[in-house]
Amino acid sequence: MSIAQVRQYMVDGDGDAAVALVNDLLAKGTAAQEVMNGLTEEMGILGQKFENFEVFLPDLMIAGDAFMQIMSVLKEHLVAATDGTAAKTVIIGTVKGDYHDIGKNIVGIVLQANGFNVVDLGADVDPVAYLDAARKEKADVVGLSALMTTTMPGQEEFIKLVKDAGEKGKYLVCVGGAPTSVEWAERIGADVWSFDAFECAAKLKKLLG
Repeated sequence: MSIAQVRQYMVDGDGDAAVALVNDLLAKGTAAQEVMNGLTEEMGILGQKFENFEVFLPDLMIAGDAFMQIMSVLKEHLVAATDGTAAKTVIIGTVKGDYHDIGKNIVGIVLQANGFNVVDLGADVDPVAYLDAARKEKADVVGLSALMTTTMPGQEEFIKLVKDAGEKGKYLVCVGGAPTSVEWAERIGADVWSFDAFECAAKLKKLLG
């Protein structure tokens, strides 16, 4: 009984077996953060294998579904570990035309585990919807994910929209996703770019205090 076995269950798409094992691990004192670190590492390995054509989209999807099933159990333990202080609000979503949401979902869970109030708009989100949500929720951060090179311009479109609305500087704009980079973020005028969810949480905590 180990985290390695949970990882294998996830890769195999056996969410029920993974959840049962995770519950056992948690009951015996394994930290939820430790389990999550192992799972996110495994998802990263799968993503690299996908890039190298060693696995294919169906493989990512079944692992992703199992991952989210496991996260439904881990989430309450991760969020319970925060100190309950006033949370900064982060709007997250995947940009217009992009329906990939596994990475975005991981970011949302990690941010919640770090004490942020997360408002998840889902996938295929229009730039105007981000702006409306930022205003409504009095957001501190707006995070935009793009998993395809063809949808990356949606991140830039939102930043232009914010500038045109005279709201630049009211909140941080964070971009991420497999095809993005720090150079891309700088080019389009984003405030934050992160390699993964943990780096994102660390940067936002540092910037927002």
